[in-house]
Amino acid sequence: MRSSYFLFASALAVLAATGAKAADAVIEPPPVVIETPTFTWTGPYIGLQGGYAWSNARFSDPFVSVKDNFDGGLLGGYVGYQWQYGSFVFGGEADINALWNDQTFDVGGLAVDVGADWLASIRARAGYAIDRALIFGTGGVAFTGVSADTTIGGLDISASETYTGWTLGGGVDYAFTDNWIGRLEYRYYDFGDSDVFDNGNLDIQYNTVTVGVAYKW
Repeated sequence: MRSSYFLFASALAVLAATGAKAADAVIEPPPVVIETPTFTWTGPYIGLQGGYAWSNARFSDPFVSVKDNFDGGLLGGYVGYQWQYGSFVFGGEADINALWNDQTFDVGGLAVDVGADWLASIRARAGYAIDRALIFGTGGVAFTGVSADTTIGGLDISASETYTGWTLGGGVDYAFTDNWIGRLEYRYYDFGDSDVFDNGNLDIQYNTVTVGVAYKW
């Protein structure tokens, strides 16, 4: 009987000691994992750009044929929307720019001031994203407005034409923040051989280099 009592008392002592240790143990909560948001190129954007345009142009009519360069500054804006799927980015963009590239030609003894006033395009875009850098190509339909001015017998005469062509190029976008994106881009434009000013013909191409900054939502 004493033996059974002794065993029972020993078991109670062990249980009491174990309970005391469990009561003293501190239960640590699991660490909280905070996920860092991943930047995405998906969304609309609007931006400003500036740069330089190199233009090769040839003008001819029944009396004269002249060829020269129309080089000058470029300033404008662009707007677009794009979608990101994995590392691939697709979208569309439109832009319009003012040009400063007038050139004076001697046309049959008349001083004719000729230049492109504006340059615009509607394009598709596709690129490959490396985190916040986007390497892209772009191409689509392009438009330009060309004007000519001269003076005959003290009378100022001016005319303007709009031409449709195509453009192709590429560049790099870089997201400095989730909303502000910088850009460096090159593009080639070709407007072919078009009728101009009733009896003339104009063949014109552009090469442009621009830098820009856009805000993305």
